[in-house]
Amino acid sequence: MGVIFALIIGVYWTLRPLKDAIFIRLIGSQQLPYAKTVSVLGLLPLVMLYTKLLQHHSRERMLMILPSFYGIAILSFSGVMLWAEGTSHAQSLIMTIGMHSLGYLWYLFVESFGSLFPALFWAFAADTTAPDGAKGGFPLVYAFGQLGGVLFPYGIGGLPHRIGCTTDALSILCLGIMTLAIIPLVRFFLTTTPPNLLDSFASSSKHEQTIGHESGFLGGFK
Repeated sequence: MGVIFALIIGVYWTLRPLKDAIFIRLIGSQQLPYAKTVSVLGLLPLVMLYTKLLQHHSRERMLMILPSFYGIAILSFSGVMLWAEGTSHAQSLIMTIGMHSLGYLWYLFVESFGSLFPALFWAFAADTTAPDGAKGGFPLVYAFGQLGGVLFPYGIGGLPHRIGCTTDALSILCLGIMTLAIIPLVRFFLTTTPPNLLDSFASSSKHEQTIGHESGFLGGFK
């Protein structure tokens, strides 16, 4: 669990400085306040969709769906960024609209990663860990996460500059691979952990099946 959380935090803390840097290169620093506003408004429907998915899928399944989506999306961004940062920005209306759309989409994407992924992990961790085990284990898991938050930005975020690349596409490519690596780790955790240590997870699943009404995003929003 510590390694899984280290990947999540490490990827996010590497994406976070790239979020602003790439946005500024694509659009300019003057529109950063607008990007922050758009990201806040854009997160509302994303959280609603995320909550809807949680009502139809278990948390352990969501912890495979979300890395699949974000991993493939990050790999796609790496290819697009390689083209966008390597091309000369022609002053045409279509190119300008394309660069602005890419910049805002990238900004919203990174913001959604930081909002949804850690929350899902801790919900999963609470489901699969008994309270007594959580008292001693969760601080260790959190420490692993902080370790990832230190090593990833240095090791992956600074990699292109150390080898002389002029684009951050290589860093984004590595982050996509690291995100997809969460899926086999979750499978490994669920298949190798003794069943008696997943008692709280089993009882939680049974409890969810007996609930007649589940409060969704709007209930929480109220």
